[in-house]
Amino acid sequence: MVRTLVLFVALSLIPLSSVCGKELKLAVVPKFHSVFFDQSKAGCIDAAAQIKGVKCLYRGPDISNVRMQDQVINQLIDEGVDGIAIAVTQSNYLVKNSLKRAKEAGIPIITYDSDVDTSINEDPSHLRLAYIGTDNFELGKTLGEELKKIRPNGGTLIMQSGRPDSPNLNLRLMGVRSALSGRKYATPPGELLNNDLGWTEVREPFFNFDQLDQSVKQMESVMKGKPITADSFIAVGGWAQNDQALYRTMIAPYQEKINNNKVIIIITDTSSEQLTMLADQLAHINIGQNPYEMGRQAIQTLYKIVTKQKYEKTIYTPIRVCTPENVDTCTKIAGLEMVGSE
Repeated sequence: MVRTLVLFVALSLIPLSSVCGKELKLAVVPKFHSVFFDQSKAGCIDAAAQIKGVKCLYRGPDISNVRMQDQVINQLIDEGVDGIAIAVTQSNYLVKNSLKRAKEAGIPIITYDSDVDTSINEDPSHLRLAYIGTDNFELGKTLGEELKKIRPNGGTLIMQSGRPDSPNLNLRLMGVRSALSGRKYATPPGELLNNDLGWTEVREPFFNFDQLDQSVKQMESVMKGKPITADSFIAVGGWAQNDQALYRTMIAPYQEKINNNKVIIIITDTSSEQLTMLADQLAHINIGQNPYEMGRQAIQTLYKIVTKQKYEKTIYTPIRVCTPENVDTCTKIAGLEMVGSE
């Protein structure tokens, strides 16, 4: 049964044994190395350290590139790993290549952060056994609902995303649009808002293809109001804030616009650098995820699958809403912190 698990289940519940004395090699493959995904490495390593005979392999490309990610997965298959958790960059390509090969090799696959999407025209459960991560549609809805609290009468909006073919990011875009329009959409990313309950997207989302300098330039064009004007900006990932120095330099001339709510800034993720900028009122709201817990739960779930134990097929890790007022406490859960940048 699909349900949201309570965060941080005691590690002692995991049996401390391997399969027939064999060391199990369980891999976690991010979209690319970043502040966000490298927290899943920490979770992966910590979980594996609690299970005798289990080794965490954390590998991914340096940049967001589906072919490079596919190569990493194929290499792990060649090495004979016992299970792989993947943050899916682009579903169609991986399904036709490394995911198909892993299935043929009998290697169990789960996904984390970004699931196989509906574009494959196949039930994702045929390709992966579980998904662990944020409920991306609900994250998008939260972004939209928080904007509505500040602008209850609607307004003009520009959104920013990473790639137009990213499964999790398209779900977030759809969630924002659903929250603002009150509509249900058949498929992600939904439809461009056009005076829906007072909300209009003045253009298609900016796509930065995970290039931090590009994301900052895109955001700067919104703050300038040239050549396009909007009174609200939502980023469904944390790209523009991943380089704190670059972001601060860009945003400094527009502090008055932020203070006077002339442009509302809502950005996904809550790394320590992002929270520092939020405390300095360089954004209005940050919505946090928990990549550490994704990596931890990925190893636990793969171990249960390999050792024929019962496991949850969907594990949603929680999100938190951070504002300048609650910035000191918003990410703290059971003494740990939620961090991230897409």
